[in-house]
Amino acid sequence: KFVPLSGLSGVNVKKGPKDKAWGEESRGLADWYDGPTLVEAIDAFQPSKGNTLDKPLRLIVSDVYSEGKGVTARGRVAQGVLCAGDRVCVLPIGDEAVVSRIEHGSATSASASPYSYAAPAGGGTDNDAVVRSKFAASGDNVEVVLTGIDIARTSPGCVLCHSDPDLRPPVKRKFRAKVLVMEKLGVPVIRGAQVLMHMHSIDVPAAVSRLVCTTKRDGSVKSDRPRVLTGGVSATVEITSHERICIEEFGDCRALGRFALRRGGETIAVGVVEKVLG
Repeated sequence: KFVPLSGLSGVNVKKGPKDKAWGEESRGLADWYDGPTLVEAIDAFQPSKGNTLDKPLRLIVSDVYSEGKGVTARGRVAQGVLCAGDRVCVLPIGDEAVVSRIEHGSATSASASPYSYAAPAGGGTDNDAVVRSKFAASGDNVEVVLTGIDIARTSPGCVLCHSDPDLRPPVKRKFRAKVLVMEKLGVPVIRGAQVLMHMHSIDVPAAVSRLVCTTKRDGSVKSDRPRVLTGGVSATVEITSHERICIEEFGDCRALGRFALRRGGETIAVGVVEKVLG
């Protein structure tokens, strides 16, 4: 959505161009623009969920803690729909649990936890709140209370999915990916390079096990089996993590199909999963 404004004078950032507080600097904009201010446009923005509601459930856990007889997992629904009463599988462990309650929270203060802003205080009726407590959809940040599982079997970075084996993401160590090497790269990337792979809520040691090829901007192959990858290069590589993780092709699940490679505290490359190998 197009929102014209002036960063220098502040016209249409918080106050519209027709506000009496402005002088000559807002006259030109006030003659033709009667839309929202930047702040109003941001407040009213609703992110598109596309077709991710129809995809298999993927809830990425960012925090877990014990609550009574249940385990509370806080995280974001990357895709799919989760309902109270659903039986879910916690990967990569593979244990199953039952969703007893879903909490969206309410933002009452600036110090409230990030998940709370999924449902601002004062928005909607009591009936809406009851309905919302029974399900979570793609894009929601929620707290899910699980029963039938020990807290020691869960951890930040695990993924909740439906218990049906056909609807679970692969749990593998090796994959092929398209990467873009950062411009300011001190030491070139070679075969066998040890890196730290950052993906959503996890950091996993990994190795660049094979340099398949370098590519041009249009995706065509520039050179096969390069010896090194230097700064600014696009390439296809194979990566092997030191432990099994939930990973999917980028086209199937964006949250589980994108990553960053770090070395020595610096990001050396970013990429997306092209194919899960094993």
